[in-house]
Amino acid sequence: MKIWGKTVKKEKITRDIIFETDNFYDNFDSNLAELCHCIDIPTPIATRTHKGYFTQFNIVKFKHDDFVETIDFDYLELEFVPENRKKKAHNETY
Repeated sequence: MKIWGKTVKKEKITRDIIFETDNFYDNFDSNLAELCHCIDIPTPIATRTHKGYFTQFNIVKFKHDDFVETIDFDYLELEFVPENRKKKAHNETY
């Protein structure tokens, strides 16, 4: 499973990462902390609402109020990246 994590400031991406894990949903808090560590930002406080949005919509935003420490971006966004599936060849017979 791949997760695209990105920080955005004034509608521009300032940092981003593709984070790979077996299952982001089951270990949401620890995976979030590891993702934030990889891009060198503070870890936000993840509530049930954040986890619910990510589970239901495959995307979630963490804003200033979700961080205890000061941040230099407007928000952190996590988005599920679907795996590429190989297209089946169509055998056309006439």
